[in-house]
Amino acid sequence: MESSVHRTAGLQAVISVVVGMLGYVAQGEAVAKSALYGGVAALMGTLLLLWRMQRSKRKTLLGAPKHLWLFYRSGLERFLVVGTLLALGMGMFKLVPLAVLIGFVAGQLAWIIAPLQRERRSN
Repeated sequence: MESSVHRTAGLQAVISVVVGMLGYVAQGEAVAKSALYGGVAALMGTLLLLWRMQRSKRKTLLGAPKHLWLFYRSGLERFLVVGTLLALGMGMFKLVPLAVLIGFVAGQLAWIIAPLQRERRSN
């Protein structure tokens, strides 16, 4: 069964490619690569969440404090991974910073769009 997070990840991949193509048409290859990288950074955060969700399904007998700790840990991991990816892209890889951020924000918009698509289908 496909979860809403799975749908969001798929939508993030599509949005990342579209934003990359728009960046290529508007500004060229450097902007396209940068925007695509930002979208992939957003997607990596979602994939990390999916991985944690799959692992937590096997730990159903844990107490509430342990589940809360895993929730906080997952959030911190996602924050650090995405922050590191963005910093690497803009720093070490010398990508266009604004395009990286635009790609990231566009990828994150999938978290808003995916639930709206589901509501529209159910009506």
